[in-house]
Amino acid sequence: MPQNNKPVLTEEESIFSRYIELAGNPSLPVTPGTCIGKVLRLEHFHLTSEVGNSEEELDQLHNYSIDTATDKIYATALGVLHVNNNKIVVRPILYPANDGMTVYGDIYHKDFSGNSLLLSNYAAALWQLDVNAPIDTARFNAALRKAISNGLPVCMVPICKGRPAIHEEPSVILPLLPERVLRTMQESSEPIDFKDQGFFAEVPAHTPVAIEMPTPESSNGFDVYGNALPVMEQTAPVSIGKEKPALSIGDNLFGILQHGGHTVYYSERKGLMSIRDDILSITDVLRIEGDVNMKTGNIVVKRGSVHITGSITAGFTVEAPQHVIVDGNVDQGNITCGGDVFVSGAIIMNKSSSVTSKGSVYANHMHNADVVAAHSIVTSGSIVNSELTAGSAIRTCTDKGTVLGSTLIAGSEINIAGAGGENGTPPILIITNEADSPNALRRITSEAETVLAQSISKLDDWIKRSQEKELTGSMRQRADKLLQKAKRIRKSIVNRVTPRATHPIHRVMIRGSVAAGTLVTMHGQTLTIEHPLPKLSMELENHQRAVKSQHLTH
Repeated sequence: MPQNNKPVLTEEESIFSRYIELAGNPSLPVTPGTCIGKVLRLEHFHLTSEVGNSEEELDQLHNYSIDTATDKIYATALGVLHVNNNKIVVRPILYPANDGMTVYGDIYHKDFSGNSLLLSNYAAALWQLDVNAPIDTARFNAALRKAISNGLPVCMVPICKGRPAIHEEPSVILPLLPERVLRTMQESSEPIDFKDQGFFAEVPAHTPVAIEMPTPESSNGFDVYGNALPVMEQTAPVSIGKEKPALSIGDNLFGILQHGGHTVYYSERKGLMSIRDDILSITDVLRIEGDVNMKTGNIVVKRGSVHITGSITAGFTVEAPQHVIVDGNVDQGNITCGGDVFVSGAIIMNKSSSVTSKGSVYANHMHNADVVAAHSIVTSGSIVNSELTAGSAIRTCTDKGTVLGSTLIAGSEINIAGAGGENGTPPILIITNEADSPNALRRITSEAETVLAQSISKLDDWIKRSQEKELTGSMRQRADKLLQKAKRIRKSIVNRVTPRATHPIHRVMIRGSVAAGTLVTMHGQTLTIEHPLPKLSMELENHQRAVKSQHLTH
């Protein structure tokens, strides 16, 4: 019978009962002054004030004391019994973070003796740790209620926090309107990123275009120990997200302070909202009603943008430091601008006309076009007998965007609907390897010249091989014409202007049919299409000079 009345010990009690004649439940925290019990084996306890004897352990207290007269052990800190290196210690249940900004705690609802564990017990333990920041009572009480409900402790609750310093930072300016209004493009069979495609909407005068959100005033902070955290001077510019730098206000905008402390910026005049070099401004717009012709003469402006409601006729020039928008066509005219070119109609040129843009160029159709763009060249129609150079990408948006008898040079991507066909010679497609050094332009033109020389050699070999077979006179004439054009482009390639930029992805995608004779070059390696293909996809693999080709089928 006595054996049947022997109490069943918990796992914690069975462990510690070998060393201590327990006076309570060892799975619950002891409070300072609590008698834990009588020591049974002194060799398992620290008789000094510190844990261990090495210098690294001098500051690690074991949090109890032993009355050698009675062998009773008393807790000196709030904690739970624990075995460490075969020694008994009282492990704290409060954990100050290394940065001194937070104290975490394990919240129990009962202590070692079965009494309720109160907020005052934790406050006294924080005082022992020299923490003088206030306890988050709401968070503590919520964790305590959860511990009571579940009968288990709630661990690592941030019960005490410091206040970080608020450093002085410039306010953040957010645009209220998009710089462009996106156009709806016809969907194609391959995913294409046309986020840059769009037209510029004119902003009326006194239109809100941006809002400046103020940052809180700078103030000193403190850690949980009461140490001051002084304000540091702002040395780096504020960034929005990871990549977008902060905007600043440019020309033709005025701000009005609102009751909430923020400022709304309005346009002073009618113009185009432009974001260049992280500066938001309203550019002056010279509006030309009708065509640029003998009546208007050449349009050369020193500031702002030009909006032409008609077309640019043969022999006339438009120059602007910002954008050029043409509602009609560019018919053997010239455009030079520091922003984007948007042509609602077609770009049709001769050998003496060209379009040069430090931004992107958009058009509905290009024929005999000589276009140089620092960023992208985008068209929703076909490209015929043209020479296009883009620092980033050349794209045709719709399934009608076939490229015939043209040379396309891009820094990162060529994405077109089709290459060559019965009514036109195959194109030459080149992806250059751009460098970010002062000699980038020289390297790019030299590489492009080398690529064209290789393409000419491959094309010449193809013609010679084809002459041995049955080849119609029209096919031979087309091939000879393409060869002569490649030689002419090689001579004039040094006059091309391409920006210095780097692109992580390099690819050529032809979404539709690919005619035999099409030349595709990526970083000096040329692929000659000897037989018609339904589709073609090529990309630079692992950022190495290697071409990966994938012939796709319907």
